[in-house]
Amino acid sequence: MDAFVLDVSACIPWCCEDETTQASEQLLEWAMDGSALHVPSLWTWEILNTVAVVIKRQRITADLGREFLTQLATLNFKVDSPPPIADFPRLSSLASKHLLTAYDVAYLDLANRLSLPLATRDEDLTRAALAEGLQIL
Repeated sequence: MDAFVLDVSACIPWCCEDETTQASEQLLEWAMDGSALHVPSLWTWEILNTVAVVIKRQRITADLGREFLTQLATLNFKVDSPPPIADFPRLSSLASKHLLTAYDVAYLDLANRLSLPLATRDEDLTRAALAEGLQIL
């Protein structure tokens, strides 16, 4: 896979072994092979928060959390710019159309704009992406 949009839910199994699946392992393999991992700008804060939460809940150790974040830095991430304010009405309409949060719309919009598959484990986001004609990984 050359490129895809990566939702945080799809990469958390890379650090939380109890969530690992064949699909998550395939995504990690593609990532380690150099696939372009497109993410909205909010992804950076979302991944940091998610790792902090799984450490706080003692699902992983702080050391493992740091190792995971270090590993992420070696991958081919392409962080998208925040949307211009002029796009807010369109993005709000997209969220309303699919009953999504603004956070989920960031991933849906990015995948739409780039015509790329979306890697997610989020059911609502999956449903919306399929309705928009996007491929789900």
